[in-house]
Amino acid sequence: MFIETIASNSKIKLLLILILAGIVISGCVQPRTASKNVTEQKVTKTWTPDGIISDGEYSRNMTMTEVGGSGRSFEVYWKNDAQDLYIAMKAKTLGWIAVGFEPTDWMKDADIVLGYVHDGNVTVQDQYSTGNYGPHVPDTELGGTNDILEYGGRVENGYTIIEFKRMMDTGDKYDKAFVPGQAVPMIWSLSDSNSTEVKHVADGKGVMNLE
Repeated sequence: MFIETIASNSKIKLLLILILAGIVISGCVQPRTASKNVTEQKVTKTWTPDGIISDGEYSRNMTMTEVGGSGRSFEVYWKNDAQDLYIAMKAKTLGWIAVGFEPTDWMKDADIVLGYVHDGNVTVQDQYSTGNYGPHVPDTELGGTNDILEYGGRVENGYTIIEFKRMMDTGDKYDKAFVPGQAVPMIWSLSDSNSTEVKHVADGKGVMNLE
């Protein structure tokens, strides 16, 4: 009986270790395979950073929903060529919304673009996260450059929409360099405040597969 108890306890401990390891890995390691929930369409319209996501403006899009927590969703649309990347992000909030590319551990080393609309004025920041849970500050504060070439946005029916353009490879060490066909691990977050000092209320992750 004593030996059986020891064996049983060992199995329980091993199971707990495997479960904890799975939790840690799922939080720290970003997947690099293409997301299955991506919708594709033919680009038929010229990209315009006006805060309006038109049919045919982007070639791909997906909706990501927070697992647990509030269950809130985040939409991202994109298209790219060999030189430039065009992105729109949309979420039901009047606060800031953000995407982060290729974090190495939780938020650490993520190349972040954060935007919000306040009194009709649009703010978009090229940021970088220096730690697992931030802070994420503008690249310019770290000695980098602001590489958002064009941007726009609007608030409509309770949704904030931000559109922006950047080069695939900006040459800035605080920006990730992309290539066509790449599967890019990404994280997202949203806040109910326009203050970048206020923490997000929902977040999640996915993979943006480039053309």
